[in-house]
Amino acid sequence: MKFIMVVYLCLAGACESVYEQKLYDTAEDCQTASKEVMDYAKERFPFSSGEIWCLTEEEFQKYQDHYDITDET
Repeated sequence: MKFIMVVYLCLAGACESVYEQKLYDTAEDCQTASKEVMDYAKERFPFSSGEIWCLTEEEFQKYQDHYDITDET
C-alpha cells in the first residue's frame, strides 16, 4: 500500500491544499516526512495553521472526488 502526503495550510485567512506527487511506501515514512514539513512550515510561516494527512491511494481518491480536485493547473 502506498501513501500520499496532503498538506492543508492556512495563512492570512486563505487556505490551500497541496499534495506531493511522491508516494511513500509506508505510513511511517509519510509521517516522518510530514513532521519535517510541519517543522519547516512553523519556521517559515509562524502565524499559519493547518493540518497534514498521510492518505492511502484510495483515501486520496475519495478526497479528490469530494473536493473535485483535478491535476489541471
